[in-house]
Amino acid sequence: MLNTLDIHIIRATLLAQLARKPEYIIFAITIADIKKALALKKYTNPATKVLIKYYNYLDVFSQKEANKLLDCHLYNYKIIIKEGKYLGFGPLYGIS
Repeated sequence: MLNTLDIHIIRATLLAQLARKPEYIIFAITIADIKKALALKKYTNPATKVLIKYYNYLDVFSQKEANKLLDCHLYNYKIIIKEGKYLGFGPLYGIS
């Protein structure tokens, strides 16, 4: 958990180096991203988007169901990284 938030402007080469280190959390956001996230969402009736053969499952696409939180579980999965190794920076899977 972060105790402080340090915000800095840095060059791309340093960013690439820091992104490879697991102790750094690096992200970027723009004002446009914030405005988009805070904007009210326009309601879309799922019946206008779902194929007729899936109408029996329309409740799965309802706003009420989408706003529900998942049930709390007493377990979490942990990924153990070998000593001296770290996760690379980039997508986990190739997109084709």
